[in-house]
Amino acid sequence: MSNKRIIVMVGPSGSGKTSIGEVLSQNGVQRLTTTTTRDPREGEVDGVDYYFREFSQLDSGDFVEQTIYNGNRYGLTKEEVSNQLKQHAVVHVSLDQSGAKAVLATFPDEVYIIFVSITEEEMIRRMEKRGDSVEAIQERIRFCRATDELTPPDFADMIIINDNIEKAAKKILTYIENN
Repeated sequence: MSNKRIIVMVGPSGSGKTSIGEVLSQNGVQRLTTTTTRDPREGEVDGVDYYFREFSQLDSGDFVEQTIYNGNRYGLTKEEVSNQLKQHAVVHVSLDQSGAKAVLATFPDEVYIIFVSITEEEMIRRMEKRGDSVEAIQERIRFCRATDELTPPDFADMIIINDNIEKAAKKILTYIENN
């Protein structure tokens, strides 16, 4: 499977991982859909935004990586990775650093870790702009500080500053094509 590529984007909330991922998808890179036990938000679609499942439907052995955040399980299933890599040469997903490390351990020859860098001040500004509540922003800042989410992990293959979504996506694609 070494001719396959998994782009794993990591970075704090508001760094633009999702926006970069949308551009990657528009350029033919399939997004891996993660699974969660939280309720869908307005407009979210099962199987598109997430696979929405009940906690009791999931077994920890089903996952390549998983985390519990605000009492809900989030994770990437082995089945999702396997199914998408059978159909696509390059796929992408946004994960936290521990999730990225788990995927890297499982697929060491396929994974490229891309750290999307942002300052705490810019992160707050972007979260406010997208309409996140004051409470959600404060909780996210606490989580970010506790997990050192603003610092690129040692295992990152590339660090990118997302000051232009299109350019950031193009840099990632160029990097993947050349490595």
